Amino acid sequence: MIVTTVTVCVKPENIGDFIEASTENHESSIKEPGNMRFDVLQSMNDPTRFLLYEAYQSIMDPIIRTIC
Repeated sequence: MIVTTVTVCVKPENIGDFIEASTENHESSIKEPGNMRFDVLQSMNDPTRFLLYEAYQSIMDPIIRTIC
């Protein structure tokens, strides 16, 4: 399994747009072959801070996604 995590700080005025775009990304990512999960987590202490967590079955799965 290969896991990618990304921490994102979003300007307060852009939080709604970021959540909308991340939700769309989540919906398409979980349909990809090899995708095990894709989570968008928002900090309870700092609502401008997000963690994106993406897991694939093998190291090749996200590479194939990028190429195709």
